[in-house]
Amino acid sequence: MIDNKNCERTAKCPVYLGILISNGIIIQTYRKLFCESGSDGKNMCRRYQVAKIMGVCPQNILPNTHLTVDEIVEKMKAKGLKPVSDGATVQFEK
Repeated sequence: MIDNKNCERTAKCPVYLGILISNGIIIQTYRKLFCESGSDGKNMCRRYQVAKIMGVCPQNILPNTHLTVDEIVEKMKAKGLKPVSDGATVQFEK
């Protein structure tokens, strides 16, 4: 069960699920800093920020990537993806 403190996207997030990272200690650290720290954690997470704008986030993006949100969004737009404009529910790419 996801409580108010956890990000609502954990069920499909490759970072939270341990798909993107194999080291258990690193996964736990990311979860604690970004996924389980309420609004503060989500607002620091590049995956969350990009998904909020674009509706999806590239599979290989870490929450603390050196890329800015604008850089990631521009790369996605260059591939033909468009920002979410209708307030649709944000989902991560599979």
